[in-house]
Amino acid sequence: MAPTFSSVGLGYSPALGMVDLVVGATGGGRGRVDIDRTPATPLLIAMGSDRRANPDDRIPGGRTDIFAKRGWVGDPLLPDGQRLGCRNWLLEDAKQDEVTRVMCANYTAEAVESVADYYGITIDTAAAWIARGVLQATAATSGTTIAVTVPTA
Repeated sequence: MAPTFSSVGLGYSPALGMVDLVVGATGGGRGRVDIDRTPATPLLIAMGSDRRANPDDRIPGGRTDIFAKRGWVGDPLLPDGQRLGCRNWLLEDAKQDEVTRVMCANYTAEAVESVADYYGITIDTAAAWIARGVLQATAATSGTTIAVTVPTA
């Protein structure tokens, strides 16, 4: 049986590099929040949220302050050390090489794993260099593909 998706609709604007709530016009200058019945919104949340760094991760810029490991504010509330989001932010000052591309692909797969588990679907992930110092991370499933850019050094 196919999974049922139902989320408040979020949309990504590549021009702005931002995700925002999708509001559909209903007439008379009014609108209504769209309901997304695809895996796009859960994938956007997974790939667009910063996952807290692991204890052994190298933090970009060598920061050591309390906020250096980022993470989502709800991380401490999740059961069994579970984490939400993506660690691609750790690549901010990484070199443009194959190791960095593979790390981006792995971080993306890690980010969408909970979405795949929850809905019982397979999500294909990849990462590719699209410009100097810019990776594109992708996640694809059920006819939906989400691609986000990951800036590096």
